Amino acid sequence: MQDMRIPSEIHKFFQVEEGQSLLIKGMPGTGKTTLALEIMNSVCRRTNGMYISTRVNPLRIYSIFSWIEEIIPKKNVVNATQKLLLESLRNVGQEGSSYEAVLDFFKTFLDQAEDMDDPMIVIDSWDAVINYTAHILGDGQHSLEQNICEFSRDMGIHLIFVSETADLLPLDYIVDGVVTLKNSRMAGQTTGEGSHERMMTRYSREIELEKLRSVEIKQKIYTCTLHEGRFRYFEPSTENISPRISIVSDGERISDPGDDSISTGIADFDRITGGLKLGSCNVLEIDQGVGKRYYQILTALASNSIKNGRAVHIVPSIGYQLTPKDVFVPSNVMVLEPASDRDHWYEMLFKNWDQLRERTGRPILNVMGLDSMEFAFGYERMLNASSRMFQKWKETSDVNVVVVKSGQKSIRMTSHIADTYFVIKELYGGICIYGLVPRTEPFYMVWDEKRNIRLVPIV
Repeated sequence: MQDMRIPSEIHKFFQVEEGQSLLIKGMPGTGKTTLALEIMNSVCRRTNGMYISTRVNPLRIYSIFSWIEEIIPKKNVVNATQKLLLESLRNVGQEGSSYEAVLDFFKTFLDQAEDMDDPMIVIDSWDAVINYTAHILGDGQHSLEQNICEFSRDMGIHLIFVSETADLLPLDYIVDGVVTLKNSRMAGQTTGEGSHERMMTRYSREIELEKLRSVEIKQKIYTCTLHEGRFRYFEPSTENISPRISIVSDGERISDPGDDSISTGIADFDRITGGLKLGSCNVLEIDQGVGKRYYQILTALASNSIKNGRAVHIVPSIGYQLTPKDVFVPSNVMVLEPASDRDHWYEMLFKNWDQLRERTGRPILNVMGLDSMEFAFGYERMLNASSRMFQKWKETSDVNVVVVKSGQKSIRMTSHIADTYFVIKELYGGICIYGLVPRTEPFYMVWDEKRNIRLVPIV
């Protein structure tokens, strides 16, 4: 798994030249401080960072962000909370211009940083500085901002302003770069029913690259997370998704979590679900925009089940094709596509299930694409025949995984019989998954260095 922390565009932005200025905006709780420190951690050399805190005691910075200590030594963390800042400016009005006194206050830190190699200063937050000094600055706020940016550029010091608002500010026009952090609502689109939409709704984090002078912005918005107290963004999925899915893969075998459940083939998914229980019905709803990328989840599930000695039966979704590799799949795997004669097809389905159980002497994994069944038989005819299928599930300990597509009528049926229900959704070029049953927050799907699927919480 790549150790992706900040978007590559931001990293390139600070490599354009010395003295770059960046404004990080967003409402409280969106991760602005974490991002600012993560940028410093990625860009600065050791001990070359300075952090000016206007909101919290500097000692708390190390207790919350212990990983930043090598970049920002304690002597470089400045307590500029209201009381101490005003004490530092207590002589304003007595000696020289009030405006000049405030400017000199910040020039002191720029002078200290000038002796460092590739220094960076974070002012967190700039709004507090303006509020604390408004009675001193009067109409000189914008001149102060302009002068500080010019001084930092002339002295070769990178400067990051943190703002507690997402609104357009005069500072946006002065700095070289602007990024905005947001908590974004992911609304459900399954039905128009209000209660169901609320059940489907989740929230994600995003970073929007508003302006980065001299840097090409490849993608304006990225999904991000603050998992484990660190900022991390996610690149869009670049996996080469074939219209074919391989039932057999070379990934490592994952043992079943227990005697009463099977592994999903994804270690993180097992931790979320506890595994798929024997005799259960597990629904995967595929939202618009996902395309065939969900195949990789089914590949992991089916392949791992085979490695654990379990038979697999697949009713493929629309667009599914076997790969040449699967021609040699052992006889404990069967694929049955929906046919025009509904009753005969169901008899074939039940016969296949019985044969697979007899061959292995164990419950089978049954993957069913309800989109192809609904297309072949029509919703009403499929619903009328499905009661027999549900009865079969109750009579056996098979693990049933049902694939439905957003907008299908079949969703109404599956939502009432599901033991687990997960939604797979496209999110700024990547894939996320979250649970309705059990309820979970969203997870972003990535791959580690061994090409195993990992699910990273979006928190």
